[in-house]
Amino acid sequence: MINTRRDDVTRRWALRLSVCLVAGAAALTGCSEKQEANESLPTTSSAEPSEDALPPLGPQDLPMPDEARTQDAAGAEAFVRYYFALLNKSLTDMDPQHLRQFAEDGCDVCERVARETESDAAQGYTYRGGELTVAGEVSVTMTGPAEAQSAFIADQAPMTVLDRTGVPVPGLDFDGEEALSSGTITVWDPSLRSWQLTELTLG
Repeated sequence: MINTRRDDVTRRWALRLSVCLVAGAAALTGCSEKQEANESLPTTSSAEPSEDALPPLGPQDLPMPDEARTQDAAGAEAFVRYYFALLNKSLTDMDPQHLRQFAEDGCDVCERVARETESDAAQGYTYRGGELTVAGEVSVTMTGPAEAQSAFIADQAPMTVLDRTGVPVPGLDFDGEEALSSGTITVWDPSLRSWQLTELTLG
């Protein structure tokens, strides 16, 4: 189902998923700041856990926001943006465990990205450039009560892959690409109270 062009782009993307979802990152940061402000208020309710409080998911330094855990289109969009933030994090710390945590076994591209991240880390690769941005809005369609599809356009900046000594690796540089037709399919997992990625497309 993945054509040659998409497969090639996926390989390049797996080498450097430095995701700059401006709107999504701003939303996540803003949410974090608001939560900190609320916690500082001297109210009894802020000190008591809510019965509806969601158990934390994701890494401690980048937990999944509550708005990404609602079973609707807004929640699916927030989840997609959060997953891209995790992709960015994984290419910084080279740890793909949370990419797998929020992807179904059938998401071949998700697993390929995770494997490539592990392989590149084992070879001591680091990355320069390659930022991926979403150009415009993310369009989400609920195709069922527990399934959502998203579509968006992405751009990727030029990238250089460096070896252990900081020297560029021949054949792994990338000139960048614009207007990649991208999208996802996600399904709702009631046990996690979270969306899960079943398909990821870039280009």
